[in-house]
Amino acid sequence: MEKELMLIVNPAAGKGEGSAVAGRLMDMYDAAGYAFRVHFTRKEGDAVRFAAACNENIEKIVCVGGDGTLSETLSGLLSAPHKSEICYVPMGSTNDMARSMGLSFDPLEAGSLVMKGQSIRVDAGQFNDRYFSYVVCFGAFSSTSYETDRSLKNKLGHFAYVLSGAKELTNIHRYPVRVECKEGTIEGDFLFGAMCNTRTVGGLLKLPVTFSELSDGRHELFLVRAPKDINETQQLITALTLGNFNTELIECHSVSQAVFHMPEEMPWSLDGERADAGRKVEIKTLPSAYRLMVPCKE
Repeated sequence: MEKELMLIVNPAAGKGEGSAVAGRLMDMYDAAGYAFRVHFTRKEGDAVRFAAACNENIEKIVCVGGDGTLSETLSGLLSAPHKSEICYVPMGSTNDMARSMGLSFDPLEAGSLVMKGQSIRVDAGQFNDRYFSYVVCFGAFSSTSYETDRSLKNKLGHFAYVLSGAKELTNIHRYPVRVECKEGTIEGDFLFGAMCNTRTVGGLLKLPVTFSELSDGRHELFLVRAPKDINETQQLITALTLGNFNTELIECHSVSQAVFHMPEEMPWSLDGERADAGRKVEIKTLPSAYRLMVPCKE
């Protein structure tokens, strides 16, 4: 049977241009001689369902949307009988994963990796019984992506995150957390915490991660301690602004697994979407979990 592509498209992505972009991609694939099937998402969970049906006849999945659509596509693919390669066409408001992977923000250029790109293995993550592509986090700014009005995100992009985050600064909650991993135990009151496999979070926070470390079988454990006074507050702001994490207020470690213990339930963000969990959360790396199309090295 002829190999074909599966297009999973979020029509609302890219300020509502997802459908138009899909049409241009289909013209390109048709001209190149590809057979394809197209699925448009209408509600949460659709991309999971579509990707879970992937079989050996699907050569590649072309995912058109933002980080949330990619996350759902990956979640479905990890439960599918066949692990097809993913070609990601980023059309979200932050596109952290695309930035980390050096993908083009021109839809046709990104989509053309089906024909001219190379496939690399990339780590994924598991948050209790759920999967994620690049980040789970709690605390300040973590709720911004799923609480910000979607139309506002489409219009303002990164600036919407900054606006919503600024509102949080007036009432930052401190989260008492104990984190256990093979490297040791970390305990304290934190403003923000994350397990991530990315170079940026929210398009704002840049992490000291190289391209090769996105496939090293580990995640970055990143924790920001609550400052005790104005001097520590200024120290923290400076460190985060400059991306210099050599301070006692910031914990940054490379780990393959971590267990978070909290005295009460708290909201998490999973690839930009809300994720609820109990007072104990286990997060672990799934090494080389999927194959992603990226530009060929020159």
